[in-house]
Amino acid sequence: MNKIRINSIVPNYRKKVLEICLQTGRNKKEYNLPFSAFKGMQVRVKNPFIKISIEKDLASQSASFILKNGKKGDFHADFVLYHCEPDYDWSPINQLKKALKDRLSEANISIRLLAKALNTSPSQVERLLEVGKTSKQLLQLSKAAEIAGFHLDFTLKERRAI
Repeated sequence: MNKIRINSIVPNYRKKVLEICLQTGRNKKEYNLPFSAFKGMQVRVKNPFIKISIEKDLASQSASFILKNGKKGDFHADFVLYHCEPDYDWSPINQLKKALKDRLSEANISIRLLAKALNTSPSQVERLLEVGKTSKQLLQLSKAAEIAGFHLDFTLKERRAI
């Protein structure tokens, strides 16, 4: 099994992201990790990254950084996948799907009953709950979560013009 390693990191202050290239074996994939993923760090143009280094001692699987205000931080390749890859096993959407499947089985709610409540087919509900596959039916997923007893809160953040 090939480990995921960080190949390159470039800050993009205009987009407010770290442009990160992850590599698994020979496969490389680019991700845009938002600065907002680093809670409490206040990364921005007036507080830029002074130093970003990929930790070669840790098989290039993590990186550390220092900001202009002196704050230090680090992150692992999994952190990038968690925030940027919807198909990643531990992404928030897949965690919701796993919890939802568990709750539905505990409550003995059948797929057929859930399909009827969502006005769709049982096969569509199966696809909706399939872990590891990005679901574009977030509305149906949120309704299914409510039926199972979950309460979801979504927060929309307004982007200011630059």
